[in-house]
Amino acid sequence: MKRSKKILLMSFLCISGLSLQAQESSLPSGFTTGENVWIVRAGLSFNNVCGDGILDTKAYWASTNGAGEFENVLGGSISFGLYCPLGSGPFYFGINAGAGMRGYKTSAKWQKDNLRSQEKTLTAFNFQISPSNFGYIAKISEKTALDFHIGLFYSCDFAGSSETEKEFSDKSKESESVKIKDLEGYEKNDIGVVGGIGLWINHWNIELNYQRGLAPINKEGKNLYSNKLLLTLGYAF
Repeated sequence: MKRSKKILLMSFLCISGLSLQAQESSLPSGFTTGENVWIVRAGLSFNNVCGDGILDTKAYWASTNGAGEFENVLGGSISFGLYCPLGSGPFYFGINAGAGMRGYKTSAKWQKDNLRSQEKTLTAFNFQISPSNFGYIAKISEKTALDFHIGLFYSCDFAGSSETEKEFSDKSKESESVKIKDLEGYEKNDIGVVGGIGLWINHWNIELNYQRGLAPINKEGKNLYSNKLLLTLGYAF
């Protein structure tokens, strides 16, 4: 909760600081002249999973006298994008490419078994490209605008690991780390949909996106799909 409050405060300060600059500049000229605009972005990602595999895992915990939850894994992202207007109107076609993260964490506890608690964290780093994004620029003034967009993405994990921490009834602990390239049945490729809304103030942009993977993380077994929220700060050249 404290981390979430800090992130919201930082976002508010970013918007406030960008608003002060609105008196000195304007939106990228490409938004009105129809020229291409290059954009660089960096920010935070809140990574987790969804799918029937969550219910299956919780049912397994319950069958062994345990209980647990799936939690977010904090990550980061950086990307470069190209804004290509469709004619002279507010609609545009966009392409984005960069590097990011995905993953999730599970925390479970047992009352009766020898194994009392287990935490498992999967963290993966990947290259990602969104080759087909479609959006709409809704101008508020000559210096501010809202940006609505939706598109597809493809990502490929190139590094990362699965970390497991166990604690037993005798207070002993055990830890294990496995690189994703050595995980049996792990699917490093993902494809899915991404969409969100952004606020432009001059050449600066703050954006909130939701990304949902459509390829199961595990090739066999539980159906778990990557999903995440991305909060980014961008600048248009």
